[in-house]
Amino acid sequence: MKNSGYKDERLTAENQKLNSHGFLIVLVGLLISIMVKVFILQWDIKYWLDVFLILMAACLYITVKGIRSGLYLLSGRAGEKQKFKKANLLSGAIGATVWTVLMISYDLLESGTTDLFKNVASALAGV
Repeated sequence: MKNSGYKDERLTAENQKLNSHGFLIVLVGLLISIMVKVFILQWDIKYWLDVFLILMAACLYITVKGIRSGLYLLSGRAGEKQKFKKANLLSGAIGATVWTVLMISYDLLESGTTDLFKNVASALAGV
């Protein structure tokens, strides 16, 4: 008699958890690889574009599948919606501030003469 491969919910959940952790390790490895190639080794884009595109495709896949399956639906309670909006606003503001500071400092380090107003304005304008 053949083994039917019977699995209960606990084994299925454990298998999915292991697969999720493995996928997360691969994503973090790709991200670290890209950061090393871009910021430490300062390679040209043609040497790391393939890894970047694979990472972005994986992130897009996770996002689209999560949205389609309804993982990111807001709760019906007003208090939870308000808390969620505040957390998103705060994290977005912190992320934008960190990005702006990094770009301004990068511009200041790269330019020989420092024209602070020009560098701040160009970083804020995204130029």
